[in-house]
Amino acid sequence: MALGVVAVGVIAILGVFPTALQTGHSAQDETRAPQIAQTIFGSLVAQASSQLNNLQLPLSGAAPPVSIDLTASSSPATPTLYADNDGKLTQDSTTAGYAVLIFTCNPSNCASPPPGFTDPTLNQVTVRVTWPANAPAANQTYRDYVRIVSKY
Repeated sequence: MALGVVAVGVIAILGVFPTALQTGHSAQDETRAPQIAQTIFGSLVAQASSQLNNLQLPLSGAAPPVSIDLTASSSPATPTLYADNDGKLTQDSTTAGYAVLIFTCNPSNCASPPPGFTDPTLNQVTVRVTWPANAPAANQTYRDYVRIVSKY
């Protein structure tokens, strides 16, 4: 009888494991995405005080940096970038956990700028982080992170 009670308890606990694993994985993604966006924003803001049209976004390893032009009218401002599970940026999609797109909007190229958005030194930068990187669009989750980047 006692063995039956223990068996039922163990089976109930084992039934919770898949849900717990998925919740943990989802929490990791929801935490990693803003970290990736903040890394990109930090790099852009650090360089934007002197220029807006040739910002260099460093990639992991020996890969050359990606050039970003915040004044460009094309969107997205970069090709698709990728990040691994540690948040390191790359252009290699094979080991990527996250896909990253950067969109810009400034007074000269924005279809519907926010009210009062007339200063040419302001740029609204949107970093879209999508995961899993190599899944079909219907199976992906994405988050958009928006920040105003100014030349001054």
